[in-house]
Amino acid sequence: MKRHVALLSALVAVVAALLWATPAFPQSPAVLVDDTTPGRYNAALGTALDATQPQFPCAGSLCGDPTINPAPEPDLSSVSSILGGWLTNPASFNANWGGPQAIPLSWDIDSETAIVYEIDAGPCGVENVTGSFGVDNGIFVWVNGAYKFGALAPGPAILGEYAVSLGDLPPGMNFLQILREDHGGASGYSVEISGTTLANCPTDDDEDDDHEDDDDEDDDDDHEGHEHHEQEHADHEHEDDA
Repeated sequence: MKRHVALLSALVAVVAALLWATPAFPQSPAVLVDDTTPGRYNAALGTALDATQPQFPCAGSLCGDPTINPAPEPDLSSVSSILGGWLTNPASFNANWGGPQAIPLSWDIDSETAIVYEIDAGPCGVENVTGSFGVDNGIFVWVNGAYKFGALAPGPAILGEYAVSLGDLPPGMNFLQILREDHGGASGYSVEISGTTLANCPTDDDEDDDHEDDDDEDDDDDHEGHEHHEQEHADHEHEDDA
């Protein structure tokens, strides 16, 4: 009987150890934002950015219909009073912003508009976030105020026109900021943002275990160094006796 109890206890200990060591397996990618997702919206820019830099050609295609891919981060300092603190984290919105609301998939020709999607990444964050965009004409994308991508080109807005890696989202609320550009003809927009979450996430105990493993390795290194020093000392005494 005692032997059976001992075997059962050992089995329970092994199972518990395996469960404790089980890694966090990723779930399938989930759609975080699409064309139906509400967001903060600012349509007050009008043509204020037109002809201020190559990313914003003048209205009516009078300055051509350029393709710029990738496009550098635009200088928005001239319209800071219109956009307010939209690129800060957490974002702050002035009176020009509405929402959360449905984001129109087209807007006034020759004008620019700004969008902020608020994405809750939960307690563990979201990994491998990707963005699929279609736009007529241009788009500029930030995540939590960090510039990720920009491009403009002629042609209609078709989802998948641009596929962009947006990195990982930390736990909690995150902000996807988008500026849309148009310089004539028509405007259009389509978006899909997806990412992978973990079924569970690392705990403080896991981090403590990692630190303990590091400490054990340091102790082993110190012990080996001490033994090596003692061996050298013994060899030196042997040479003196000889």
